[in-house]
Amino acid sequence: MNKVITIFDAKTHLSKYIQQAKEGEPVYIGSYGKQEVVLMAARPTKNSIKFGTASGKFKYSAKNLEGIDPDVQELFYKG
Repeated sequence: MNKVITIFDAKTHLSKYIQQAKEGEPVYIGSYGKQEVVLMAARPTKNSIKFGTASGKFKYSAKNLEGIDPDVQELFYKG
């Protein structure tokens, strides 16, 4: 079983235990020797947004833009 630190000790030395968790060693926090919480480093998240994935997949013509605000049409036909 892993060493369990008290909640008081965790509050007192939080930065030390955060560094320990960032280095890959989980910190077990609890009371009366029983672990209640595990402090561990967060996994890096992957960006799920992929910009430009629909680029070139949609076709439109002036007929599709009828009734649309002229300012919006200018965005499509500018240049």
